[in-house]
Amino acid sequence: MRIELDGICKAFGSVQANSNISLTVESGTIHGLLGENGAGKTTLMKVLTGYISCDSGSIYLDGRLVKVGSPAVATRLGIGMLHQDPLDVPRLSVLQNFSLGAPGFSALHRHQTRQKLLELCQRFGFDLDPDELVRNLTMGERQQLEMLRLLSMGVRTIILDEPTTGISEPQRVLLFKTLHKLANDGLSIIFVSHKLKEVQELCSEVTVLRGGRVSGRIHAPFTSDALVQMMFGQCLS
Repeated sequence: MRIELDGICKAFGSVQANSNISLTVESGTIHGLLGENGAGKTTLMKVLTGYISCDSGSIYLDGRLVKVGSPAVATRLGIGMLHQDPLDVPRLSVLQNFSLGAPGFSALHRHQTRQKLLELCQRFGFDLDPDELVRNLTMGERQQLEMLRLLSMGVRTIILDEPTTGISEPQRVLLFKTLHKLANDGLSIIFVSHKLKEVQELCSEVTVLRGGRVSGRIHAPFTSDALVQMMFGQCLS
């Protein structure tokens, strides 16, 4: 899926969170959205996924103008987002959470759903017990579960908002390996972060936001100095 955001504007009262932001993400790529806290990254992604509506601007998927009126609509259009706090139900099991949002799920489909979950876990090297309660999982495992749930619903674009916060180093390595595999399969990945090293390691292209505006775009390879210049307007000594 090719994603185009054109002239997105969003204000909260007197605060202009997004100001005329345009962004293109090609299929099969990992696109970094970089900026310090408050730069407007999360707001922009919530517009793309229908959690909030923009004041003006357009969204195109594979060249087609779309209206993303809610997260459910975004999912039907093939867009899914992993939030910093996963959208799961801790008191339910892994299998029950995996089934959330799946049409027609019932006890009759439990075996097939379990098999689908286990097959996805094997494909990506995740070690998730379908019967474990989600409240007993680590942050990284909850993130893995949410990613598999979105994939099972047919999303073709995955947005990750600061995904390495609160996860272990082995889980970070596995996450990056998974994202590369998904990009190689043709999915579009948007990696939202303020961490320069991770963006350099993972992304093929980066769009930088500063003060709610696009301050620059750059293709890999890119240096820390170039990214810092776009983030802050000057190199930091």
